Amino acid sequence: MKKLLLLTVILASSAIEAHAANFAVITSPPTMVNLLVLIIAGISLGGSFKVLALVRGGQLSKSWQLFTAGFAVLALSQIANALDTFEIMAVPEYLVPTCIAIMGALFLYGVILTTRTLR
Repeated sequence: MKKLLLLTVILASSAIEAHAANFAVITSPPTMVNLLVLIIAGISLGGSFKVLALVRGGQLSKSWQLFTAGFAVLALSQIANALDTFEIMAVPEYLVPTCIAIMGALFLYGVILTTRTLR
């Protein structure tokens, strides 16, 4: 028991810092919109996985793979944005816009492949 108490005191005293949650940042409108986009991206990613499973091996499978990858990149960019906003991890400023540009390119290429397939 004494060893456990001593270990607890040592571990508690060796803690570097403790931070409280910044509720002003969490409840700000841009952060709420980013969280809403993250939730919608997650739902869309799940739906695109279901559609991809249905068209597996078909002519539209390549375009749905691109749509799924686009939703995954969107979700990752919003996760990175949330980590930066909540000050959990420092994220470079160019990461989120780059991910959104990659997502847009994936969606555009997916639409182009879909129109080629359906013609």
